[in-house]
Amino acid sequence: MTNKKKQHIVIICGPTASGKTDLSLQLAKVLPKANMLSVDSRQVYKGLDIITGKDIPNNLSSKIKILGHNLFAPDEMANLAEFTRYSKKIIHDSNKTSTPLIIVGGTGLYLKAITQNLSDISIPRNPFIRQELEKLSLSELQNFLKKENPVKYQSLNRSDSMNPRRLIRYIEISRSKAPSPIKKTINISFQWVGLMPDKKTIIESIKKRVLQRIKTGALDEVKNLLINYPNRNLPIYTSLGVSQIIEYLEGKISKKKLIEIWTKAETDYARRQIVWFKKQPNIVWYDNSTDTSLLIDKLKNIYQQNA
Repeated sequence: MTNKKKQHIVIICGPTASGKTDLSLQLAKVLPKANMLSVDSRQVYKGLDIITGKDIPNNLSSKIKILGHNLFAPDEMANLAEFTRYSKKIIHDSNKTSTPLIIVGGTGLYLKAITQNLSDISIPRNPFIRQELEKLSLSELQNFLKKENPVKYQSLNRSDSMNPRRLIRYIEISRSKAPSPIKKTINISFQWVGLMPDKKTIIESIKKRVLQRIKTGALDEVKNLLINYPNRNLPIYTSLGVSQIIEYLEGKISKKKLIEIWTKAETDYARRQIVWFKKQPNIVWYDNSTDTSLLIDKLKNIYQQNA
């Protein structure tokens, strides 16, 4: 028998190093049991646990289950449509079994795809169209999309219109005629919580995390990646920290420089995340740099509505 009661799910979002995973674990510990769904476009890959920050405590309680990690091999391309289907099944199963689900992540598009019904994401990649389009210059791609879908072209911001990869995808979508449907998420109330420490705190947290990841084996992870997957055109090589570590391993930069440019890359990413999230409605923002006990109690009460 289908559970028709509306389920309340907390989404904890925000920029990198803002404390999302830590807050999610604190919340999970005060619930009778809980599933946590990680929404991170790099943690879906196998092989880079340290560098992508799959921060799972060794003493994690058996009542807490973390999902969303290690879904794709390093030589695969993470597929948003597949991840969305996977996530919506988890949401459905959690609702069916009345298991509290906490969604946590910083990849905005993935979060949007899970909580809304974006028809474009189910349109598969078309290698024939891509082979044709990848030969074109930026201006040629812009003109192509302008003719193919003028409404879409006019809606683009400057970042999108100057990005060949995104332009190719928009053309690919415009030319597609038969997207496969993704089941709608129904009977769910998403409660968005955003974490936004001050700029100085985020930068300090990022540098501390970079140092910790180097100390605990990030360099060896990249070494193993290069040995087992030598094709550097693989998407996983665009993960933050990977290209910087490769430069260090090849003797092009010092360890001090590695720390500096990796920290800067993470900081720039955090800035882009903040810009994206600030444009999204319905996110209630918190500065979690102080005591989080009151916030935990408030979030716990949201789940009690499911009982």
